Amino acid sequence: MIRLENISKYYHSGNNIVLALRKINLDMNIGEFIVITGESGSGKSTLLNVLSGLDTYEEGKLFINNKNVSHYSVRELEHYRKDYIGFIFQDYNIINSYSVYQNVALALTVQGLSKEEKHQKTIEIIKQVGLEKQMHQKAVKLSGGEKQRLTISRVAYRNPDIVLMDEATSALDSQNESEVQMALDELLK
Repeated sequence: MIRLENISKYYHSGNNIVLALRKINLDMNIGEFIVITGESGSGKSTLLNVLSGLDTYEEGKLFINNKNVSHYSVRELEHYRKDYIGFIFQDYNIINSYSVYQNVALALTVQGLSKEEKHQKTIEIIKQVGLEKQMHQKAVKLSGGEKQRLTISRVAYRNPDIVLMDEATSALDSQNESEVQMALDELLK
């Protein structure tokens, strides 16, 4: 499903050039669960950003379903992310001033559903990740585990082919980590 051939990424900082990824070769197939480990600063998040189309790279080729997407325009990358990618960020990327319901409903807006369909789907997704009691609570008031489950819910509704997670449970205590892992298991089914 995804193939990287000699992907290299550099960051420019003033007169310095920092090598973030060096000639990464990787094949990932449908149904695989892959964990990328390494020290802080070793390029894990950069690799995920390249895979998701959030970041560019200077060398190599990226293939999705055997199609070379290496020279996609910004607009084509947006469609790629919309069609294939679900990204669960470490820092949640939710709107804190919105309720749980509003955050999920906003994510569904681009689906072209009727008002009633969107409402029903929003409720269904919120229940799927166990946040029905917090449905009308502002996101800013949620615990770390609840925020991460809200983030997962915004990915779950799309049923993406590729789910990328950047340290999705690293900031959570063991109880919240367990709850988030159950929500992830549901998503990955």
